[in-house]
Amino acid sequence: MSNDALSAAPHEGPVAEIDLSALCANYAMIGNAAPSAKVGAAVKCNAYGLGLSPVARALFERGCDEFFVVYAEEGAALRAALNDAAPRIYCFAGPSEDTLALYESAGLTPVINSLAQAQLWASRGNQPAAVHIDTGMNRIGAPASEAAAIAASLKEAGLEVSVVMSHLACASDPAHPKNEEQRALFVEAAQHFPGARRSLAASAGALMDKAYQFDLVRPGIALYGGSPFDADDDRIRSVVTLKARVVQLRDLQPGETVGYGAAFTATALTRIASIALGYGDGYPRNTAPGGAAIVNGARSAIAGRVSMDFITLDVTGHKNPVKIGDYAEFFGPRLRLFEAAMATHRSPYDLLTGLGGRVDHRYL
Repeated sequence: MSNDALSAAPHEGPVAEIDLSALCANYAMIGNAAPSAKVGAAVKCNAYGLGLSPVARALFERGCDEFFVVYAEEGAALRAALNDAAPRIYCFAGPSEDTLALYESAGLTPVINSLAQAQLWASRGNQPAAVHIDTGMNRIGAPASEAAAIAASLKEAGLEVSVVMSHLACASDPAHPKNEEQRALFVEAAQHFPGARRSLAASAGALMDKAYQFDLVRPGIALYGGSPFDADDDRIRSVVTLKARVVQLRDLQPGETVGYGAAFTATALTRIASIALGYGDGYPRNTAPGGAAIVNGARSAIAGRVSMDFITLDVTGHKNPVKIGDYAEFFGPRLRLFEAAMATHRSPYDLLTGLGGRVDHRYL
């Protein structure tokens, strides 16, 4: 078969439909929730698995001009995707000897996470920097005890600090006392950078309370249709629809079983649909018995274990009989990402970022 024939062949595997208008609606909603703050966008990890270039371009056209990634390589890819447009691109990992040239050539803004990084940038960098002060996450960021020295090092070099930031550890629970503890520590540390904008909130902080919004919010998961809280948030529109085709149907007699470990046993005449999606595509293996999909408008429970390439659904008694070639929707507007994540014992974050290479991304 020729390459042309291969490229024209129909896609048999799972599909992720990405609604860029819903993405932009979520961006606008966050702006309305934080009216006194500027809204940037976290597009790290390939825009949470949805595709860096199309996502960033859509947000840029919507007016977003500040983006956040982790690594300088991501930043350079984003700069190329935006055709060298003006947005400021922040890299959370900060500079190293190996990445200084890339920061310069791609016009990236480092996020300084230590006094050593500040000294490196002061000696070799020639652009503004952001500074991340750790206020209790204990993951990345400079300890508050280094804030004064970092400020002095960058000031001595004549370098502007454009943003001072931190990150909330417990914002998924707005009532958690650590949120206010971190906010107070952040306000104290930010005093060392009097000319810098302040940024504490990602998705949850931006939607939680104006006390956490400051000058700049940097949402991630809420842009992509996931709730950042310990419960769903109906302000957030669904962005991704994960669906896959029915590839086989069979009728089981009572007592017959389905899948590895015979985990499902039919107790009555049961119709089973096999779906072309599995844990090899990023849909979690430990889903059943809580997982479900929507087929022809009806909710269908996962029957048995999720395997590498296939999921079996109980489609018994559907008003609109299921046919081979029909699509099953595993999350989307009719089955919310948050609900699917809870059923799979995952979070919306890793459910999105875990979608595998066989999933065809289509942009609406």
